[in-house]
Amino acid sequence: MSSGSNRRPHSVGAFGMLTWDQLLQLDRFPVEGQYHVVKESIEQSGGTTGNMGVALARIGVNVSIASRVGDDRLGHQLLEELNAEGCDTEHVTILEDTPTDRGVILVSGGGSATDRTILWVQGARLKHGHHLPVEQFFAKDLVIADVDDPRLRLFLLDLPMHVSPRTRIFGTLTFLTELEPWHALELALRHDYLSGNAAELVHATGEPDLGAAFARLQQEMVLSQVRFAAISEGPNGCHIVTREDVIHLPAFQVDVIDPTGAGDAFAAGIAYGILERWELAKTGRFANALGALAIRELGARSSLPTLSEVEAFMKTAQMRTADARDHTST
Repeated sequence: MSSGSNRRPHSVGAFGMLTWDQLLQLDRFPVEGQYHVVKESIEQSGGTTGNMGVALARIGVNVSIASRVGDDRLGHQLLEELNAEGCDTEHVTILEDTPTDRGVILVSGGGSATDRTILWVQGARLKHGHHLPVEQFFAKDLVIADVDDPRLRLFLLDLPMHVSPRTRIFGTLTFLTELEPWHALELALRHDYLSGNAAELVHATGEPDLGAAFARLQQEMVLSQVRFAAISEGPNGCHIVTREDVIHLPAFQVDVIDPTGAGDAFAAGIAYGILERWELAKTGRFANALGALAIRELGARSSLPTLSEVEAFMKTAQMRTADARDHTST
């Protein structure tokens, strides 16, 4: 599975979200009007795009990020951490008089019941009208579109047909849940590849359940840009949806500490499979492994693996079975 050591590393340009995360591990699920004991607390740079970028950098991909941070201590520390991970932040602009985007993440429960609640304190973000490094990023092997501004997402998706027809755009469904289903699906179908979770796809299609959502997506894919969509279903593994098939890949068995960032790691694994031009089942299995390894410690970045660590894990790890109730994956 390892990439050849003598070839040029893959390159990715990612447009999206950088956030400073504070994670609080609680003794139990939050209940209104009661106090809760904080068992552990950490802070680290995060954000969906930042997490994907670090995950890709750790497995050997050259990652450039276009985003915005605030002109404050958190923004500068966020950039320092990304640079230390090997991500290119030349196109991350520091906005004056604007705070850095922040997330307060409450992690609670245990085993397969572990979950997190995210409190989003919105700050500096990439918006329509900001200067973008389009020429530089569209020349890379893959472009990631992970912005929350729908006008900016549409702008990025419309550009390739005009300026760079060979550019491949990989999009996340994360922020499309803020839109009406018809609008979310319209934008989703303009990407070359998609990644998201079951709830996001159900919202985008407006269907009542995942099976119906798969059928609707396949129907709409016929005349769309989308080559395939990778949909994570947590402990039930993932599904790779093409126009003709829905391929299910079971999850790996792993102890859960914190699911924060598992979806971002999963998306990075799908992006790597696209870059490697792997067949779909291999891509999905690798993405499941990367997502599983990301949930072993508190924080989205704390346990992100190297490529050799992913490969070693896949050789020895067991697949999750229906009765493995104390384990889960991405």
